[in-house]
Amino acid sequence: MTNLMLLAFMQLVVSTKAGLVNDVRGTANVAQMEMAQPGAPITTGPASYAEILLTPGSFLRLSENGEAVLESVELANVAVRIVKGPAVVEVIEIDKKSPIRVTTGNLTVAIVANGIYRFENGVAAVLEGKLETADSKFAYKKGWEVFYKDAYRARKTGLRAPASLDVYSARRSAEIARINYELAWQANPASWTYADAWAFAPSFGFFTYIPRSNQRSPYGYAYYRMGGVSHSGFSYYGSRSNPAADASNSGGYSAPSNSGAATSSNAAGDSGAGAAAAPTFATPTGGRAPAVDYIGSKNAPVPATAP
Repeated sequence: MTNLMLLAFMQLVVSTKAGLVNDVRGTANVAQMEMAQPGAPITTGPASYAEILLTPGSFLRLSENGEAVLESVELANVAVRIVKGPAVVEVIEIDKKSPIRVTTGNLTVAIVANGIYRFENGVAAVLEGKLETADSKFAYKKGWEVFYKDAYRARKTGLRAPASLDVYSARRSAEIARINYELAWQANPASWTYADAWAFAPSFGFFTYIPRSNQRSPYGYAYYRMGGVSHSGFSYYGSRSNPAADASNSGGYSAPSNSGAATSSNAAGDSGAGAAAAPTFATPTGGRAPAVDYIGSKNAPVPATAP
């Protein structure tokens, strides 16, 4: 079970637990590349952000003055408590048999599908994806906020302007997708025999996600398997020089553009220059759209259903 891989001088490092700190912007009580300990608080300071790797393909991102605790780091039973939010969880790929459990306030939910989820003050918002209540009696999809008040309750949400955490999360997704693209293009697919995994990019100092098969993130970015972009410059989903593809023919994967990437000094407007402009994302038709428009345009809200 190789779930964390260090691609440096062809050395592989094995890990079977969640909790690696993949990025810190500003101040935090954890350092980048440190393993957060189960039960120990992870905190961020003012104008600061942190990203924690959960299961392969899923990320926990904390906003400024935030606090979270990893209650379980076993990959088959990852559990996170958001003590002080907001926090975002991005899921590119997930094993439905091993959902990610998140607690905020007196609410506990299970993330069971790819998507973007926001947690704060006892409320879980489904920006994209699907989550279930802890008792598995109800499921909520995009466009719903869930909370607990004597019983599970939910309300529809509308589109809102992205906050600084949303911008940070979107830009991290862009950065990580770009490194995935470069690794997938450079790698020899015959040398990669593993399933979903993390791969370290030494030049950038953080891990990217390597899927078993090509995937699209909920932000609209492509994630390629090793060798998914061939050395001839063409992938199964488009060319390296013009990676946008026709969604009706191929699934519409496209590599992230520079407009979505962030620099370490201004990840979310935290360098003193004010709030950063919201990035744009590749849409399935090869166009570009702001995060709130791209996520909001895909489907109408769906009410609670039986799982």
